[in-house]
Amino acid sequence: MSAELEVAARGRRPVAQLLDTPVPSDLGPAAPRRPDDVPAPVPVHWGEALLVFLLGWAIFAGIGYHAVVVQHIVPGDALSAMSRAFYVWHNDPAKLAAIGFDQPPLQTIALLPFALVKPLASSLVALPVASGFWAAIALLFVHRTFARCGMPMAFRLVAVLLVAANPRLLFYAGTGLPDMVYVAALSGALYFLFTWVIEDQPRFVAGVGIALGLLCVTRFGFMIWAPLIMLVIYLALVRHGADEREREGLVTTVLAPPFASIVVWIVVCWVIAGDPFGWLQSTGDSHGLASAAAVPWDVGSLLSNTGWLLLGSTTMTLLALVALIWRASLGDAIATGLAMLTVGAVVIMVGDVVVNDDLALLSLRSALPIAVLGLAAAAWLSRVGGPAGMAMTLVGLAVSIPITGVAMDRYPYQNLEQAFLRGLLHPGEDQEGTRSRGGYNVGISADQRMAAFIKAMAGKQRDSVLADNSTTAGVILLSGRPEVFADRVDRGDGPFQSLIRSPWGRVRYMLVAPGAGGDAIERTWPGATRGRVRGLQPVFSVGSTTLLLVSASDPRRAVAPATPGSRGGSSGSGSSSGSGSTSGTTTTGSVRPDSLATVQPELAP
Repeated sequence: MSAELEVAARGRRPVAQLLDTPVPSDLGPAAPRRPDDVPAPVPVHWGEALLVFLLGWAIFAGIGYHAVVVQHIVPGDALSAMSRAFYVWHNDPAKLAAIGFDQPPLQTIALLPFALVKPLASSLVALPVASGFWAAIALLFVHRTFARCGMPMAFRLVAVLLVAANPRLLFYAGTGLPDMVYVAALSGALYFLFTWVIEDQPRFVAGVGIALGLLCVTRFGFMIWAPLIMLVIYLALVRHGADEREREGLVTTVLAPPFASIVVWIVVCWVIAGDPFGWLQSTGDSHGLASAAAVPWDVGSLLSNTGWLLLGSTTMTLLALVALIWRASLGDAIATGLAMLTVGAVVIMVGDVVVNDDLALLSLRSALPIAVLGLAAAAWLSRVGGPAGMAMTLVGLAVSIPITGVAMDRYPYQNLEQAFLRGLLHPGEDQEGTRSRGGYNVGISADQRMAAFIKAMAGKQRDSVLADNSTTAGVILLSGRPEVFADRVDRGDGPFQSLIRSPWGRVRYMLVAPGAGGDAIERTWPGATRGRVRGLQPVFSVGSTTLLLVSASDPRRAVAPATPGSRGGSSGSGSSSGSGSTSGTTTTGSVRPDSLATVQPELAP
């Protein structure tokens, strides 16, 4: 009896002999292997890559610590992002929904590990540590891209040092801004793209897709970038003579992760916030501008500011673009794709200005992705240009440093870059109280003093201070006591708005801080910070922030005459007219003796 019959007799399914089975002829001819035009990638020892990461993280975090903690150069967007991450761990109750649904979620999620330790977050030490970490990841990807493109160790280490020494990168990498998260993801996407082009292994295309998926939930504008990067891949496929099946497969591999990330975010917003597309109307991406007032544009101002921005902050990109166009004329498909990607990024940036009718959106911050593209272009030109291309890359990176410094000092639309440059050149000078181009008052002393005052007045009483966390994030974070504040994170927008409209007897204080987006409490009770609303009495004011004492009963309703010593009565009418001081700052309005009696022991030595 044959082996097949014996197996069948035992009731088992025979095993197919796959190795001996001929391939059906109707599958068509197999696609030919495309030879790699580089014999082998430049070997990089893991110790070198680890050194680049650790040294970069140490430099960025060290310089950032001095800028943030010592010189008090703290961007508002950095405070806002860290405060949301802080809420996730330390609010009462702790909520993952604190990341918010009107901002790209990954900007906050990437900060969660660094907000875990409360003293590090509330002292702002976590800001440079977090942004420095993601900047070091980006620097590592740049280093690896240079190696993939055939740059020897000496050249690539010098190139990486020049990239890290750029003052604008030091600013974003050291001050806690969440932009470094998308810079790391974009650098990773370009690294995987170049690796696939050079080594011709489809698994690296999956890396491009994953990086694009992360980009889309780090900054929503990168949804437009996915087709542009797909264009570079398509041109590479055409260059290699790929057949239609391979093109379709790689296109799907690249576009599936971005599509999936957006779908997942829509579902999350729908299930938790009840508004699946509310993030599309978000105005949260203001590029860190000090004012929400739009600056109208005309053709002349648009062209001049675009030229000034590109020349001053993306010098390497402009130099590389000229070389890419020359290489494209010689039939270099990758150079053609990179040139089209760079031009497309500029068009997207300018289009944002035109659509929103706001010239101020042409900020130094908005050109950061274009600068990253310049590094990728320099790596490719180093590969195709040999030693001459590598030398030109080093020269371009070196020239970019002083030119970027001039732009940080003089370009009108920015986010504390001028103050950071001033602090970098004069490390012994505190920038607290100085001015920075773009309408900024540098420093956080006002928020620190208000946080200290609230800790003394409210103690640890839960939900005793009503605050709009979109404008008071700095005070909440610096206080280190998010449980003291009642805000959107605790109950959601609906109950929060209800609490604003009727705070009487439900909270002791209200914190008002007008911001670029407008404070919800100020919009509901205009004039309250000037003592023009009965039942809301200014207690302490510093900078643009005011703490209001809330009456125990609604003064708009008829009440019985107040008895001596009671907390109710004619709240808001000024039962006493004295004034006090805290930390050398005069309190505004009047403070009633009965309200101070409850906190006087906490203020006593």
